[in-house]
Amino acid sequence: MELLTPYLARARTARIAPFIRGSVLDLGCGSHGVSAVYDQYCVQMTDYCGIERSQESVLKLKKRYPKQQFFARDLDRDRLELDRKFDCILMIALVEHLFNQQHVMSEVVNALNPDGIIVMTTPTPFGNDIVHRLGASLGLFAKAAVDDHIVIYNHHRFRLMAGEVGLHLKTYKTFQFFCNQIAVLEKSSLSAR
Repeated sequence: MELLTPYLARARTARIAPFIRGSVLDLGCGSHGVSAVYDQYCVQMTDYCGIERSQESVLKLKKRYPKQQFFARDLDRDRLELDRKFDCILMIALVEHLFNQQHVMSEVVNALNPDGIIVMTTPTPFGNDIVHRLGASLGLFAKAAVDDHIVIYNHHRFRLMAGEVGLHLKTYKTFQFFCNQIAVLEKSSLSAR
């Protein structure tokens, strides 16, 4: 039934909306049209590009949202190979599902404009290991989401990962009663420190 999954997705959207600006690259965009979702938050997005693993999903998205760009990529192994850079890269409920963290972060950094930001959300260790597992067993959350989690981040791990790829952890907050977290990484002169 996954009773709370739609609520959690809406709450995540509201949390990340203030950070979205300019040209946006959405990794793991899913089957939704982001511009339609974010319009209600008055996001200052100039253009949008979505990346999804499934070619079938990409074809559906292109048909549904012909003014936006969508590409099929396996983020664990494929290069992004996009002909431009972005002001804001979204990795919403994504990083915990990826095996090849170094590869994807290297690709993301290369696709980021100077002074661009990466907005990431992921469950906290508490949210993943206790709340999501219990909620999934009760049918409140998607069981597959918890079973597919490979790497779970915390504040310290976000800072380390940011430094490893030449970024700076600009913002870090937990939300949804410490079950989820948002990290905003920036590519700026601060990352050189």
